[in-house]
Amino acid sequence: MTGQTLESFLGFIFFQTFGQHGRELITSELAFRILSILSEEQFLPKKNGVTLNSTLDKLVIKLVPIENSNGRKRVEAGDLCERRNGRGVDLNRNWGVDWGKKEKDYDPSEENPGTAPFSEPETQIMRKLAISFDPHIWINVHSGMEALFMPYDHKNTTPEGLPSLKMRTLLEQVNKFHCQNRCMIGSGGGSVGYLAHGTATDYIYDVVRTPMAFTFEIFGDNQTSSRDCFKMFNPVDLPTFKRVLNDWSAAFFTIFKLGPLHLDENSTKSADKWVSIDEYLDGYLVERKNRYGKNMEVIDVGMQEIKTYFRLFLLSSVLLMFMFCSRIAKSKYGRNSIPVMP
Repeated sequence: MTGQTLESFLGFIFFQTFGQHGRELITSELAFRILSILSEEQFLPKKNGVTLNSTLDKLVIKLVPIENSNGRKRVEAGDLCERRNGRGVDLNRNWGVDWGKKEKDYDPSEENPGTAPFSEPETQIMRKLAISFDPHIWINVHSGMEALFMPYDHKNTTPEGLPSLKMRTLLEQVNKFHCQNRCMIGSGGGSVGYLAHGTATDYIYDVVRTPMAFTFEIFGDNQTSSRDCFKMFNPVDLPTFKRVLNDWSAAFFTIFKLGPLHLDENSTKSADKWVSIDEYLDGYLVERKNRYGKNMEVIDVGMQEIKTYFRLFLLSSVLLMFMFCSRIAKSKYGRNSIPVMP
Protein backbone atom coordinates (compact mmCIF):
# COMPACT_ATOMS: atom_id res chain seq x y z
CA MET A 1 0.00 0.00 0.00
CA THR A 2 3.05 2.22 -0.31
CA GLY A 3 2.28 5.49 -2.07
CA GLN A 4 -1.45 5.37 -1.29
CA THR A 5 -3.37 7.65 1.02
CA LEU A 6 -4.45 5.77 4.14
CA GLU A 7 -6.70 8.40 5.68
CA SER A 8 -9.45 5.96 6.53
CA PHE A 9 -7.19 3.01 7.32
CA LEU A 10 -6.90 1.69 10.85
CA GLY A 11 -5.11 -1.64 10.93
CA PHE A 12 -2.03 -3.59 11.82
CA ILE A 13 1.21 -3.35 9.92
CA PHE A 14 3.63 -6.23 9.42
CA PHE A 15 7.17 -5.96 8.05
CA GLN A 16 9.18 -9.09 7.23
CA THR A 17 12.64 -9.34 5.74
CA PHE A 18 14.34 -12.44 4.33
CA GLY A 19 17.71 -13.29 2.80
CA GLN A 20 19.81 -11.01 4.99
CA HIS A 21 22.63 -13.55 4.88
CA GLY A 22 23.62 -14.86 1.48
CA ARG A 23 23.95 -18.55 2.37
CA GLU A 24 20.47 -18.79 3.93
CA LEU A 25 18.65 -19.42 0.66
CA ILE A 26 15.70 -21.19 2.25
CA THR A 27 14.55 -17.94 3.86
CA SER A 28 13.92 -16.30 0.49
CA GLU A 29 12.11 -19.43 -0.69
CA LEU A 30 9.77 -18.98 2.26
CA ALA A 31 9.22 -15.35 1.29
CA PHE A 32 8.21 -16.37 -2.22
CA ARG A 33 5.86 -19.02 -0.82
CA ILE A 34 4.15 -16.41 1.39
CA LEU A 35 3.83 -14.06 -1.58
CA SER A 36 2.29 -16.81 -3.70
CA ILE A 37 -0.29 -17.47 -0.97
CA LEU A 38 -1.07 -13.77 -0.60
CA SER A 39 -1.59 -13.54 -4.37
CA GLU A 40 -3.72 -16.72 -4.30
CA GLU A 41 -1.41 -18.60 -6.63
CA GLN A 42 -1.08 -21.20 -3.87
CA PHE A 43 -3.20 -21.97 -0.84
CA LEU A 44 -2.57 -22.99 2.74
CA PRO A 45 -3.64 -26.56 3.52
CA LYS A 46 -6.56 -26.83 5.95
CA LYS A 47 -7.21 -23.08 5.82
CA ASN A 48 -10.56 -21.60 4.91
CA GLY A 49 -10.09 -19.02 2.16
CA VAL A 50 -12.91 -16.78 3.38
CA THR A 51 -11.54 -16.69 6.92
CA LEU A 52 -8.04 -16.03 5.63
CA ASN A 53 -9.19 -13.13 3.46
CA SER A 54 -11.10 -11.68 6.40
CA THR A 55 -7.88 -11.68 8.42
CA LEU A 56 -5.79 -10.18 5.63
CA ASP A 57 -8.31 -7.39 4.99
CA LYS A 58 -7.31 -5.88 8.33
CA LEU A 59 -3.57 -5.88 7.65
CA VAL A 60 -0.89 -4.07 5.69
CA ILE A 61 2.05 -6.34 4.87
CA LYS A 62 5.46 -5.36 3.52
CA LEU A 63 7.86 -8.13 2.60
CA VAL A 64 11.49 -7.94 1.42
CA PRO A 65 12.29 -11.39 -0.05
CA ILE A 66 16.03 -10.90 -0.73
CA GLU A 67 17.74 -8.24 1.35
CA ASN A 68 21.29 -9.26 0.43
CA SER A 69 21.20 -9.84 -3.32
CA ASN A 70 24.96 -9.49 -3.85
CA GLY A 71 25.72 -11.97 -1.09
CA ARG A 72 23.26 -14.40 -2.63
CA LYS A 73 25.02 -14.04 -5.99
CA ARG A 74 28.28 -15.08 -4.33
CA VAL A 75 26.62 -18.18 -2.91
CA GLU A 76 25.05 -19.06 -6.24
CA ALA A 77 28.50 -18.71 -7.82
CA GLY A 78 29.85 -21.39 -5.48
CA ASP A 79 30.91 -19.60 -2.28
CA LEU A 80 28.41 -21.58 -0.21
CA CYS A 81 29.56 -20.32 3.21
CA GLU A 82 29.27 -16.60 2.44
CA ARG A 83 26.87 -14.70 4.69
CA ARG A 84 28.13 -11.16 4.10
CA ASN A 85 27.17 -8.69 1.38
CA GLY A 86 29.16 -7.89 -1.76
CA ARG A 87 31.44 -5.56 0.22
CA GLY A 88 32.28 -8.18 2.84
CA VAL A 89 30.07 -6.76 5.60
CA ASP A 90 27.65 -8.72 7.77
CA LEU A 91 24.39 -6.79 7.35
CA ASN A 92 23.12 -8.05 10.70
CA ARG A 93 26.04 -6.39 12.48
CA ASN A 94 25.78 -3.06 10.64
CA TRP A 95 22.83 -1.52 12.54
CA GLY A 96 23.17 1.21 15.13
CA VAL A 97 22.42 -0.41 18.51
CA ASP A 98 25.66 -1.44 20.24
CA TRP A 99 27.44 -1.36 16.87
CA GLY A 100 31.07 -2.40 16.54
CA LYS A 101 31.54 -4.27 19.79
CA LYS A 102 33.47 -7.50 19.26
CA GLU A 103 33.33 -10.61 21.40
CA LYS A 104 36.38 -12.76 22.16
CA ASP A 105 35.44 -15.21 19.41
CA TYR A 106 34.94 -12.45 16.81
CA ASP A 107 35.55 -13.69 13.27
CA PRO A 108 35.74 -10.95 10.59
CA SER A 109 34.97 -13.48 7.87
CA GLU A 110 31.59 -13.97 9.56
CA GLU A 111 30.73 -10.83 11.52
CA ASN A 112 32.48 -7.84 9.92
CA PRO A 113 30.32 -4.90 11.14
CA GLY A 114 31.50 -2.43 8.47
CA THR A 115 33.29 0.89 8.88
CA ALA A 116 30.38 2.59 10.68
CA PRO A 117 26.73 1.99 11.57
CA PHE A 118 24.70 1.89 8.35
CA SER A 119 27.80 2.04 6.18
CA GLU A 120 26.12 -0.38 3.76
CA PRO A 121 23.46 0.55 1.19
CA GLU A 122 21.32 -2.43 2.19
CA THR A 123 21.03 -1.40 5.83
CA GLN A 124 20.46 2.24 4.88
CA ILE A 125 17.53 1.23 2.70
CA MET A 126 16.11 -1.15 5.30
CA ARG A 127 16.34 1.51 8.00
CA LYS A 128 14.46 4.03 5.87
CA LEU A 129 11.83 1.46 4.96
CA ALA A 130 11.34 0.50 8.61
CA ILE A 131 11.04 4.10 9.81
CA SER A 132 8.67 5.17 7.05
CA PHE A 133 6.53 2.02 7.24
CA ASP A 134 6.55 2.04 11.06
CA PRO A 135 5.28 -1.52 11.62
CA HIS A 136 3.57 -3.07 14.60
CA ILE A 137 5.36 -6.38 14.06
CA TRP A 138 8.80 -6.91 12.53
CA ILE A 139 10.20 -10.35 11.69
CA ASN A 140 13.75 -10.93 10.45
CA VAL A 141 13.99 -14.47 9.04
CA HIS A 142 17.16 -16.58 9.17
CA SER A 143 18.24 -20.21 9.09
CA GLY A 144 20.82 -22.23 10.99
CA MET A 145 18.57 -23.60 13.74
CA GLU A 146 14.90 -23.66 14.73
CA ALA A 147 14.13 -20.77 17.05
CA LEU A 148 11.78 -17.89 17.79
CA PHE A 149 13.81 -15.01 19.20
CA MET A 150 12.79 -11.69 20.71
CA PRO A 151 15.08 -8.83 21.76
CA TYR A 152 17.81 -8.56 22.78
CA ASP A 153 20.71 -9.87 20.73
CA HIS A 154 23.46 -7.72 22.24
CA LYS A 155 22.76 -8.67 25.86
CA ASN A 156 21.50 -11.67 27.76
CA THR A 157 18.14 -10.16 28.70
CA THR A 158 14.68 -9.56 27.29
CA PRO A 159 12.69 -6.32 27.57
CA GLU A 160 10.97 -5.79 30.89
CA GLY A 161 7.29 -5.75 31.72
CA LEU A 162 4.19 -6.24 29.60
CA PRO A 163 5.83 -5.86 26.14
CA SER A 164 8.10 -8.80 26.83
CA LEU A 165 5.21 -10.90 28.12
CA LYS A 166 3.13 -10.19 25.01
CA MET A 167 5.97 -11.14 22.67
CA ARG A 168 6.73 -14.33 24.56
CA THR A 169 3.06 -15.35 24.67
CA LEU A 170 2.74 -14.98 20.90
CA LEU A 171 5.93 -16.96 20.32
CA GLU A 172 4.76 -19.74 22.62
CA GLN A 173 1.56 -20.05 20.60
CA VAL A 174 3.51 -20.26 17.34
CA ASN A 175 5.86 -22.80 18.90
CA LYS A 176 2.95 -24.97 20.00
CA PHE A 177 0.97 -24.83 16.76
CA HIS A 178 3.80 -25.03 14.22
CA CYS A 179 7.04 -26.17 15.90
CA GLN A 180 5.45 -28.81 18.14
CA ASN A 181 7.34 -27.09 20.98
CA ARG A 182 10.77 -27.89 19.51
CA CYS A 183 11.72 -24.27 18.70
CA MET A 184 13.92 -22.36 21.12
CA ILE A 185 12.26 -19.25 22.61
CA GLY A 186 13.90 -16.28 24.31
CA SER A 187 16.31 -13.46 23.64
CA GLY A 188 18.81 -14.01 20.87
CA GLY A 189 21.68 -13.04 23.14
CA GLY A 190 20.57 -15.38 25.89
CA SER A 191 19.69 -18.40 23.78
CA VAL A 192 22.27 -19.02 21.07
CA GLY A 193 25.37 -18.99 23.27
CA TYR A 194 26.89 -15.73 22.04
CA LEU A 195 26.03 -12.03 21.91
CA ALA A 196 25.46 -10.25 18.59
CA HIS A 197 26.02 -6.50 18.35
CA GLY A 198 24.53 -4.12 15.79
CA THR A 199 21.60 -6.34 14.79
CA ALA A 200 18.48 -5.30 12.93
CA THR A 201 15.99 -6.60 15.49
CA ASP A 202 17.54 -4.69 18.40
CA TYR A 203 17.50 -1.45 16.38
CA ILE A 204 13.92 -1.96 15.23
CA TYR A 205 12.78 -2.55 18.80
CA ASP A 206 14.84 0.11 20.61
CA VAL A 207 15.03 2.93 18.04
CA VAL A 208 12.10 2.47 15.65
CA ARG A 209 10.09 1.35 18.71
CA THR A 210 8.21 -1.40 16.96
CA PRO A 211 6.01 -3.07 19.62
CA MET A 212 6.99 -6.59 18.57
CA ALA A 213 10.34 -7.37 16.93
CA PHE A 214 11.40 -10.94 16.27
CA THR A 215 14.13 -13.03 14.69
CA PHE A 216 12.95 -16.38 13.36
CA GLU A 217 15.32 -19.26 12.59
CA ILE A 218 13.39 -21.62 10.34
CA PHE A 219 15.80 -24.49 9.61
CA GLY A 220 19.09 -25.95 10.75
CA ASP A 221 20.89 -29.26 10.32
CA ASN A 222 22.98 -29.55 13.48
CA GLN A 223 24.33 -32.96 12.46
CA THR A 224 26.14 -31.51 9.45
CA SER A 225 29.80 -30.50 9.45
CA SER A 226 30.38 -26.75 9.68
CA ARG A 227 32.27 -26.99 6.39
CA ASP A 228 29.10 -28.07 4.59
CA CYS A 229 27.41 -24.67 4.84
CA PHE A 230 24.73 -25.27 2.27
CA LYS A 231 23.38 -28.35 4.05
CA MET A 232 23.69 -26.71 7.46
CA PHE A 233 21.51 -23.75 6.49
CA ASN A 234 19.25 -25.21 3.79
CA PRO A 235 17.25 -28.43 3.33
CA VAL A 236 18.74 -30.57 0.57
CA ASP A 237 15.95 -33.11 0.04
CA LEU A 238 12.53 -32.36 -1.41
CA PRO A 239 10.36 -33.66 1.49
CA THR A 240 12.22 -31.52 4.04
CA PHE A 241 12.14 -28.53 1.70
CA LYS A 242 8.36 -28.81 1.34
CA ARG A 243 7.85 -29.37 5.06
CA VAL A 244 9.83 -26.25 5.99
CA LEU A 245 7.91 -24.07 3.55
CA ASN A 246 4.52 -25.50 4.54
CA ASP A 247 5.12 -25.30 8.29
CA TRP A 248 6.59 -21.81 8.34
CA SER A 249 4.22 -20.22 5.83
CA ALA A 250 1.39 -21.48 8.05
CA ALA A 251 3.21 -20.01 11.06
CA PHE A 252 3.33 -16.59 9.44
CA PHE A 253 -0.37 -16.62 8.71
CA THR A 254 -1.00 -17.60 12.32
CA ILE A 255 0.98 -14.52 13.35
CA PHE A 256 -1.08 -12.42 10.94
CA LYS A 257 -4.16 -13.65 12.79
CA LEU A 258 -2.95 -13.67 16.40
CA GLY A 259 -0.50 -10.76 16.35
CA PRO A 260 -3.12 -7.98 16.47
CA LEU A 261 -4.83 -9.70 19.41
CA HIS A 262 -1.69 -9.19 21.49
CA LEU A 263 -1.46 -5.46 20.80
CA ASP A 264 -3.58 -2.90 22.63
CA GLU A 265 -5.64 -0.09 21.12
CA ASN A 266 -2.81 2.42 21.53
CA SER A 267 -0.85 0.47 18.95
CA THR A 268 -3.44 1.05 16.21
CA LYS A 269 -2.02 3.37 13.60
CA SER A 270 -3.63 6.15 11.67
CA ALA A 271 -2.04 8.15 8.90
CA ASP A 272 -2.83 11.70 7.87
CA LYS A 273 -0.51 11.70 4.92
CA TRP A 274 1.76 9.10 3.42
CA VAL A 275 4.16 9.53 0.56
CA SER A 276 5.80 6.83 -1.49
CA ILE A 277 9.02 5.15 -0.45
CA ASP A 278 10.63 6.53 -3.61
CA GLU A 279 9.79 10.06 -2.51
CA TYR A 280 11.15 9.33 0.95
CA LEU A 281 14.42 8.01 -0.44
CA ASP A 282 14.66 11.12 -2.60
CA GLY A 283 14.69 13.23 0.53
CA TYR A 284 11.07 14.10 1.26
CA LEU A 285 9.67 14.02 4.76
CA VAL A 286 7.16 11.42 5.71
CA GLU A 287 4.54 13.21 7.78
CA ARG A 288 2.37 10.89 9.81
CA LYS A 289 1.09 10.12 13.27
CA ASN A 290 3.00 7.58 15.24
CA ARG A 291 1.39 4.88 17.34
CA TYR A 292 1.08 7.25 20.30
CA GLY A 293 -0.99 9.78 18.32
CA LYS A 294 1.69 12.48 18.24
CA ASN A 295 2.46 14.25 14.96
CA MET A 296 6.01 13.82 13.88
CA GLU A 297 8.24 14.23 10.87
CA VAL A 298 10.80 11.58 10.15
CA ILE A 299 14.23 12.85 9.15
CA ASP A 300 16.64 10.00 9.32
CA VAL A 301 20.06 11.65 9.38
CA GLY A 302 22.80 9.30 10.55
CA MET A 303 26.40 9.96 11.33
CA GLN A 304 27.44 9.33 7.74
CA GLU A 305 25.14 12.08 6.51
CA ILE A 306 26.36 14.50 9.20
CA LYS A 307 29.97 13.86 8.22
CA THR A 308 29.09 14.43 4.58
CA TYR A 309 27.39 17.75 5.37
CA PHE A 310 30.40 18.84 7.45
CA ARG A 311 32.78 18.06 4.59
CA LEU A 312 30.59 20.02 2.19
CA PHE A 313 30.56 22.94 4.62
CA LEU A 314 34.36 22.95 4.83
CA LEU A 315 34.68 22.70 1.06
CA SER A 316 32.25 25.55 0.47
CA SER A 317 34.09 27.68 3.05
CA VAL A 318 37.41 27.12 1.27
CA LEU A 319 35.85 27.96 -2.10
CA LEU A 320 34.30 31.16 -0.76
CA MET A 321 37.62 32.20 0.77
CA PHE A 322 39.39 31.52 -2.52
CA MET A 323 36.82 33.57 -4.45
CA PHE A 324 37.10 36.41 -1.93
CA CYS A 325 40.90 36.50 -2.15
CA SER A 326 40.77 36.35 -5.95
CA ARG A 327 38.37 39.30 -6.06
CA ILE A 328 40.65 41.35 -3.78
CA ALA A 329 43.66 40.55 -5.95
CA LYS A 330 41.84 41.52 -9.14
CA SER A 331 40.60 44.74 -7.57
CA LYS A 332 44.10 45.70 -6.44
CA TYR A 333 45.58 44.91 -9.84
CA GLY A 334 42.87 46.90 -11.58
CA ARG A 335 43.51 50.00 -9.46
CA ASN A 336 47.25 49.89 -10.16
CA SER A 337 46.75 49.64 -13.91
CA ILE A 338 44.54 52.72 -14.26
CA PRO A 339 46.63 55.82 -15.17
CA VAL A 340 46.22 58.87 -12.97
CA MET A 341 44.79 61.79 -14.89
CA PRO A 342 46.63 65.12 -14.42
